[in-house]
Amino acid sequence: MSTTFGIEYGDEVIEIARRMGTGNGKVAIIWRNDLYRKLAPDTPVVPLDNTYQGVETIFDLLVLERYGSLKLKVEQYEVQS
Repeated sequence: MSTTFGIEYGDEVIEIARRMGTGNGKVAIIWRNDLYRKLAPDTPVVPLDNTYQGVETIFDLLVLERYGSLKLKVEQYEVQS
């Protein structure tokens, strides 16, 4: 199952990333906009074409990008520029 996520900016929504299933309960994140690198990890995201599926912030997308799952408890994540 895949979902496109965006961020709300004023009256518009900017597409930021696509979450795609890769099999075995794992997912991949494809960044659609480099703006994510400049956003705080706690920036809320909104699903554009599906449900949240546990993803609520840029941080959640970064965790999925790195680990392929939100099932892991992650206490700290360094955003690499």
